[in-house]
Amino acid sequence: MPPSTHLAQAFEAADPDHFAWQTEGAYIAERERELCRAAFLPLGSSVLDLGCGEGATLHHLGAPDGAVGVDLFPSKIEFARQRLPGCRFVVASVCELPFESQSFDHLVVRDLIHHLDEPERFIEECARMVIPGGRIDILEPCRNNPLIFLHAITNRAERGELRSTARFLEGLVKRRFRVVSTQRLQPLPIHRLVFHPKLGLPALARTPIGARSVEIVENLAQYLMPRSAWAYIHVRAVAPSSDTR
Repeated sequence: MPPSTHLAQAFEAADPDHFAWQTEGAYIAERERELCRAAFLPLGSSVLDLGCGEGATLHHLGAPDGAVGVDLFPSKIEFARQRLPGCRFVVASVCELPFESQSFDHLVVRDLIHHLDEPERFIEECARMVIPGGRIDILEPCRNNPLIFLHAITNRAERGELRSTARFLEGLVKRRFRVVSTQRLQPLPIHRLVFHPKLGLPALARTPIGARSVEIVENLAQYLMPRSAWAYIHVRAVAPSSDTR
């Protein structure tokens, strides 16, 4: 299924600068690594990253040998192949995966579902991919967060974030999986705005006062913001055993 025109315009080209910012940028690289590891570790023995983009998530997870990443856009896949040669990358729709059923024991999904026109179809395909008892970890933005809400209403390609709630994600996942846990991560990640390479001042992240000021605000947000408004929702679920499928 081809993506919407506005999604293709926003995401079809590889973005080396954004990848470098996420994986090497002062302050943000460490926060991204913490976020990915909190959501996706421990890894399974056969990992599939759905909607992998340029490969930043697998990078933060240590680029595990044999892990597979899938994305719809060839330029992103080509970039990922060059940067993470130990992983395998495939151009494909996440709703029509070119793998045999029950090929993986761990599915990794980050910042993908809010872009999909048919998330139910995607979950059905995830259920086909994973072995009985295998795991799916989903990390999505939360619309209740003020930064996420602002991001959604000002960026057409991110408008799907407006439906992204814990209730929506749990309901979607429960169609084919058993939800094990739902947690909230990063209460108010203002570093993504303040240090953004295009919208902010990334050089500030390399100064003690800049990094420390943002860190103080983000630490305070842990105590001041209700968890229902934290920026990310992480849903962990397992596939039914073979005798209950």
